[in-house]
Amino acid sequence: MAEAAPSGRARGGAILKSYLVSWLRRQHAGTGVEAFARERPGEWIVWEAGPWRPPTPMKETLHADDLRVAWESGESLAILLAPRPGRAEVRLGRASDNDVVIDDATLSRSHLAFVRDAAGRWTVRDLGSSNGTRVGGVRMGAAPAVLEAGTAVQAGAVRLTFYDAAGLYLRLKGAR
Repeated sequence: MAEAAPSGRARGGAILKSYLVSWLRRQHAGTGVEAFARERPGEWIVWEAGPWRPPTPMKETLHADDLRVAWESGESLAILLAPRPGRAEVRLGRASDNDVVIDDATLSRSHLAFVRDAAGRWTVRDLGSSNGTRVGGVRMGAAPAVLEAGTAVQAGAVRLTFYDAAGLYLRLKGAR
């Protein structure tokens, strides 16, 4: 079976891999969790489908509660967390120099960073964003938060969910 090339863009010699969740669900309909984890190893963030707030011409950050400019989006996107070579973090924000670029007006130019700590666990830290970051519904302070499979992260009004490969598999199978 031929596999569609993942969407992605080169960034410092590495390709950011991302897949529509619906595509992953179809591709792995008959596979088990072990086979899925072998084919799609690593940790993932899913950018949840929901309202999108396109940036204004002035590119200022909008307040996260401002829904009058929201457009509805349709599909969730699974993004492999893989730092650039020589780095331990994956940065997310609106600016083009981030590892994960989401052009939503409620995100700051550099909003948050996913960081692998010394113990090998993924953490998230806010980078001084205007609208803040929530982990499990709680607004973050200055300290990084450790991520467990299924943890919800909200950056501005952008909703993300962190998964390991087994957790993403369960999400695809509808077990969330």
